[in-house]
Amino acid sequence: MESESVMNPKVDEQRTEPRVAVQFRAMVSGSVESEGTGILLDLSQSGCRLESPLLMLPGLSVALRIAVPGFEWALMIDGADVQWAEEDRAGLVFVRIRDTERQRLHELVTDRLVRAADTGDDAEGELVPFEFQGLEAVFSKDPELAIRKGLAWFAQDGAEFRFRGGSLLGRAFPTCTPEFAAALGELLKVGGDKEAEFALALLDNYLGSTSIDGVLKELVSRFSHDDRIMGGVRTLINSPGAGAPSGEFGLANAWQVKKESLARWLTDERPVVAAFAEQHMAELDRMILEERRRIELEREIRERTRHEDESGHDHGYRPKPF
Repeated sequence: MESESVMNPKVDEQRTEPRVAVQFRAMVSGSVESEGTGILLDLSQSGCRLESPLLMLPGLSVALRIAVPGFEWALMIDGADVQWAEEDRAGLVFVRIRDTERQRLHELVTDRLVRAADTGDDAEGELVPFEFQGLEAVFSKDPELAIRKGLAWFAQDGAEFRFRGGSLLGRAFPTCTPEFAAALGELLKVGGDKEAEFALALLDNYLGSTSIDGVLKELVSRFSHDDRIMGGVRTLINSPGAGAPSGEFGLANAWQVKKESLARWLTDERPVVAAFAEQHMAELDRMILEERRRIELEREIRERTRHEDESGHDHGYRPKPF
């Protein structure tokens, strides 16, 4: 016998689920009037809004057979509790659904969410309708889907991607999880320049994080002779994140941390990655030294200015040589 899932019917939790607008006909059984028909107006993985002439009372439990275009057989919901009812409309929460039907429901809602994102808002010309609530939740559970759709948005308009698709994916994945990094790395293994540029734009969401190191190493391995892409890799490595050290020497200290993290790249089995790490560590040493010299010089100039202001003239004070 096929297993059946019992879902949590808390209303507050249902409202967090992404919903899609639909117009699906449904057979409704178990109502006060035994059986009848209705039309689903919206649908989520945990419930729906139903329009029906049947008498629907809060607390009533019904079963649904939903006719979905393209489905070979109706989507079956064995138990749906009425949460609220107003005239000919009611809000239902799914409390019993077989595992196979739950999977079909998940695929249906996900497909509709993604299609809505692809369509965009014609009136506003948006590539990604961020007002379509819940798409982040769908992507956060499926890194490969998120990467695939993100690449499609990037191909539409790479210049605006950081502010639209990239921002959306950043909300779906506020940290670069191992699963997300792995999906992006797999894309780079088989992709070309477009995929590399997409990855660089997407990784802007995770400046300063070592969680993107695996993706950066894949970029170095595949595109070591592409100056433009390698320049993007260096920029990501050199850019301090939100949690970088502060203070006068904050930037120099952040680069020191970067250099230490690059030391782990030296043992990478790909010679081009290890060679890049060695070269860029030397570059970071130079940058750190120049930054510290700049700070020291500014200190000396401030001290000299303060000394002259206090004495009213120059007593021969000179900055100490380096």
